[in-house]
Amino acid sequence: MDTLTEDGAMSEDGLEQEFDQEFLTCPVCNKLFCEPKILPCLHTFCKSCLEKWVKQKVSCPFCRTEITLPSEGVSGLPTNFNINKLLDFRKLQRSKNLPCQLCETHVKASSMCVDCGKLLCDTCLKLHSKLPLAKDHDILSFEELRSKERRSRYHRKLYCRDHPDQVLAFYCDPCERLVCRDCTIVLHRPGPDHDPREVSKVALSRRETLNTLLKDTEGLLEKLEEAKKSIDVDLKQFHESRQVVEKSIFNYAEELKMRIDAKAMELVSELDERWECEEFSITKQKEALEKMQQEVKDGKSFSEDVLSQGSDAEVLSVWHQVEDRLRQIQTLEVEYEPFDRRMMFKPSKEAADVANIPVIGTVETSVVDPAITTVMIQDYVECLQTVIKVGPRNSAGELCSTDGIYPRVEITGPKGDRVHLDPEPEENQDHTWDVVWTPSLKGLHSVKVMIGGHEAKGSPFVCVKSNDPVLTIGKKGSQDGDFDNPIGLAVYEDKLIVADGHNERVQVFDVNGTHLSSFPTSAFTKGVAVDKDGNIIVTAGQEVMIFTSSGQLQRTFTHGDFDIPYGVAVDGDGHIVMVDRDAHCVFLFDFNCRLIRKMGAEGDGLGCFNYPNFVTVDREDNIIVSDLRNHRAQGFDPEGNLKFQIGHKGLDVEQGELNFPTGIAVDAEGNVVMAELSGNRLKVMRSDGIDVCTISSDGDKLNKPHGVAVTEDGYVFVADSGNHCIKKYKYL
Repeated sequence: MDTLTEDGAMSEDGLEQEFDQEFLTCPVCNKLFCEPKILPCLHTFCKSCLEKWVKQKVSCPFCRTEITLPSEGVSGLPTNFNINKLLDFRKLQRSKNLPCQLCETHVKASSMCVDCGKLLCDTCLKLHSKLPLAKDHDILSFEELRSKERRSRYHRKLYCRDHPDQVLAFYCDPCERLVCRDCTIVLHRPGPDHDPREVSKVALSRRETLNTLLKDTEGLLEKLEEAKKSIDVDLKQFHESRQVVEKSIFNYAEELKMRIDAKAMELVSELDERWECEEFSITKQKEALEKMQQEVKDGKSFSEDVLSQGSDAEVLSVWHQVEDRLRQIQTLEVEYEPFDRRMMFKPSKEAADVANIPVIGTVETSVVDPAITTVMIQDYVECLQTVIKVGPRNSAGELCSTDGIYPRVEITGPKGDRVHLDPEPEENQDHTWDVVWTPSLKGLHSVKVMIGGHEAKGSPFVCVKSNDPVLTIGKKGSQDGDFDNPIGLAVYEDKLIVADGHNERVQVFDVNGTHLSSFPTSAFTKGVAVDKDGNIIVTAGQEVMIFTSSGQLQRTFTHGDFDIPYGVAVDGDGHIVMVDRDAHCVFLFDFNCRLIRKMGAEGDGLGCFNYPNFVTVDREDNIIVSDLRNHRAQGFDPEGNLKFQIGHKGLDVEQGELNFPTGIAVDAEGNVVMAELSGNRLKVMRSDGIDVCTISSDGDKLNKPHGVAVTEDGYVFVADSGNHCIKKYKYL
């Protein structure tokens, strides 16, 4: 890591690290680079080293890639300007305490002329700059050396070979060559065969080309990394397999006692030989992948340095080689042979006569063939548990053991989210595996099954179906069993109690939808709840009404702060919890209808409400309120202290998104089930805000759903107010 001083400049330690001698050392001669030249594979070596090397081999000394030299030989290869730049910095850094080399005053040098190779003090620098022959020389100051930003702007000028006093300021596209001003007048005069243009204009398009190619290498590196990981999994599980086999061998040998110990050791030796042979094959593949990965990284790193550190002229001086190398990289194929064989111990059939048998068994390699391994899924519906049955098969198509290796199942949902299922499922007697999955939402899912690091070819794409109602109760009307804008729901034992809004009544059904009874209320009926004795509490108009289980009115009460009482619930102590929608608060009454506390006020802060609709109480007597226009639910302890918040605004199926939540209930697992007024769906969420699943009901769409109620056996009822009916769904 670079170390900066207070003014943002780099410290001496940081400079030493950046000008690291190892980075500036030629890998052939192990000395500092001298005239560094770039090969087509983008590796750099000294010019003299390459001239000696190509007399023997026409390949890269590092990666052994075959190369074709230009007509000029090694001299025609591009110069590594970035290495030269770092060499300049290194030289200046090591000279910073030396005196000026032009005067005899022994004044400390402040800069260096790169072209002359001389250290200069401030006075000599001014004189040097006025010399006609030195006016275009590159000057590098110690201040520039300490500033990373200034160093990035430093570039050696590139001079023309034909006109040594002229800077290469133009690029002739047809010739693919940097040229100077004089060249454009004589050798590269504009015309049919030449088109010299300023380097800054040409470099822009070349940078874009190289940047595009550079981005494409990212995908190749990812594939190489995935292939390496797969090989590592093979090695790990192959090593584990060896341990299992060795244990099996010794267990069997123990059964045959001491007389066959020698045979057992012979067999272990055979195991080691086979294991070493197979391991060598896998390791060889891994080494090939690592070599290819290093080549890609080297090409990518060099290209990034060219684009980030090079001047326009410098980019153009090497762009052709960089482009060729990047294009070569794009053609590389990530290939490796999956190693899906596992060793096993097979006892000898002749082992009964232990005194005469020549061996106690053989070491064999079992094969799970991913190409014919089967993956079957039962019905897949959102919010309903299903089973993924994995059938590992050998090359003969027979179900076979995976030798203790668990199949891994990964689900990718419609939004790209990934879920890893049970890491240790149970193996059936027929060698199949059952992996349990509960789809959280509808849509296309990818099911990826891996055995021993290799994907089963039978891994399917499945389209999870919408969860539609298993039962619909009622229609619009005023007869028994009909509804007009049903609002609240409650489940008590095997009964469903419905607040039948505009019909100003309560209707009672069994959980199978059979109408049992009805009784009137005093006004538009909204909330309904049942206490532990079976009494039915209802909000109607501006009052709360309490009925017996048979529908006999026991009492009514109201409060001066009531505006529009709405949802209602009962806690474990028999307290009545009621939401007042337009007063933006929650009331808590004891069983004698006396006010215990009032919670909340209008607002969007924590503990505040904006049109709360319904309320429920969980098994710990936490009060959970659907906060309609704040697009959330809030949970409070029995004392009224805020414990958690669930959800935020959103119509998508992303984590935690809600859209005008209305009805709310808590199931036996502690999940919060909510209806969405605008989303026209049901959401099942944990109290920490994590989505469990969504009930879309696309086959029979909800219309302005309100109250919800859950049963102990995994069903949820919802008041489909806009469709004037009650719908029942199976979930989880």
